[in-house]
Order: sequence, then C-alpha cells, then structure tokens
Amino acid sequence: MRNNVRINSKYRKEKIRRSRGERVVFTIFFIIFSLYSASILYMLFWLITNSFKPFVEYNLDLVNGNAFKLPKTWRFQNYIDVYKMIRTPGGITLVDMIWNNIWQFLLPLPLSVLLGTWYPYVISRFKFRGRNIIYAVIMFRMIIPIVGTGGAWFKLYQDLGLYNNPLFFIVGSLGSGGTTFLLYYGFFKNLPMSYAEAVYIDGGGEFTVFFKIMLPQAIPMITVLLVNAFIASWNDAMTSLLYMPSYLTISAGMYSVQNTLLRTGKTSIYYAGLVTAMIPMLLVFLVFSNKMMTSLSVGGLKG
Repeated sequence: MRNNVRINSKYRKEKIRRSRGERVVFTIFFIIFSLYSASILYMLFWLITNSFKPFVEYNLDLVNGNAFKLPKTWRFQNYIDVYKMIRTPGGITLVDMIWNNIWQFLLPLPLSVLLGTWYPYVISRFKFRGRNIIYAVIMFRMIIPIVGTGGAWFKLYQDLGLYNNPLFFIVGSLGSGGTTFLLYYGFFKNLPMSYAEAVYIDGGGEFTVFFKIMLPQAIPMITVLLVNAFIASWNDAMTSLLYMPSYLTISAGMYSVQNTLLRTGKTSIYYAGLVTAMIPMLLVFLVFSNKMMTSLSVGGLKG
C-alpha cells in the first residue's frame, strides 16, 4: 500500500515537470494575468475608498486632480444614505430594485429548470420525426443577432399583453435554449444508456429514467447554470429598461439615477450604491466559485 502511494506521488511529480520553454511561457502569462488582475482590483479599491468620502471632499479632490487619494474622513453614513437618496424618477428605491431582482429570478425558476433539461434530454436520446428540424431551429435562433430580433420580440410582447407585466418572465422561460441547451444536450448525450437499461429491467419507464436517474446526475450542472443565470439576471439592465420599466432591477435602477446623482454632487453616494449592488455577486462567487470550476458530472458506472 505504501509502495503504491509512493509510486503515485512520484508519478504526479514527474507528470507536472515542464520544459524550459514551457516555464518561460507560463511565467509570461502569469505576469500578464497578474497585471490584468491588479488593474481590476485597483479600480475596485478606488471605487470602495471613494464611496466613503464626504460629498465636498470628493468633489474637491476631483477638481484638484486627487481623485485617487484616500479619504481624510471616512463617511460610513453614505451606505445608509443610499437607501434614502437612490430613487428613480418613477419612485423605485434601492430596496425595491433588490426585491425586483430576486422575484424576477425566482418567478420563472421552476419552469426554466424543468424545460431547460427535459427537451435537450428528449432530443439527445430519442430519434423521432422532426427531431432534426427542432435542433436546426434552436441553432438558427442562436445564430441570429439580437439586434435583428429585438424589435420583433418587443412587438410580440406588446401584442401578448406581456409588456411591463410580471408574466413576461414566465412566458420568456418557456423558450429557454442557446448555450444552456447545448450544455444539457451534450451532457445527456454522453451519459451511458446502461443507466436506462437497468431501470427498464426493473420495470421502470421513461419518466423513472429521467427523474430518478438522469436528472439527479445533472444536478451539479444545473446548480452551476442557475448560479450563472442569477449573476446574469442581477447584472441585466436591458431587459428591465425595455420590457419592465415599472419593475427596474438594481443594475437598471443604478443606470437611471446615475446622471441625477452626478449632477447634484452626490457621486460618492452613487459609488456606495454600486458597492452595495456588488456585494451579493461577491458573496455568490465566494460560495460557488469552486463548484463552478469543478462541477462537471462524472458517470457512476464501474467496469
């Protein structure tokens, strides 16, 4: 047993040995990505520190060319004032924006999860008349740029009475596809049919195969896709601005109040609002970052 462990350890050490050229290339890319990361972190540091500046101090530093200067007085009151001062012309507050983000994600969630998994499974597993046509339509929809279909979608939602209507998200989840479809399609297509054959032998049907065998194996991928969908939903301003103007999310709301706060000299309040909007995404990343990188499902068949 100990000999096996030593052999495996020795094998892993030899496996990661790199040539001199490879080490040079890795070093160069490490330096490039380190500088890129440092530039992003520096701007975040600048945003956070300026969000604590009093209004007068920030404006004076900006006029004097000291915008990157640390605050003399740390005004923590800014993070309380964001809930009072950030308000759209329509009366939507920061709390309303956060709530709109939450329910606009959770409302279509059951349908998007269910529909996002079953029809890629059906198309990948079963051969039936019209299967290739459905697949071609989904691919064609991905190819068409959004600028070419935006006007038609807007008119369709208006005609259906879904403009500025919460049902917009439920109906929109019925047509889930794109990259999500391709991921589920490839995942189910590569799962061995031995799983299904074992169920058939025990007297189970297709629903048993899908809900008790195939779907549980896709849970890691579903989790990652849901996290990505939440991040995309949190940062999506265009959908709210175009289709749901009475239910602005935090990204759309911050965009709406930007000019007002900047013109009135409340830039540090605006920065505090941006940091507040960033915190949920940071927490989600810290919790799920490892899962997002390692949650590819591996088959459970042995031998």
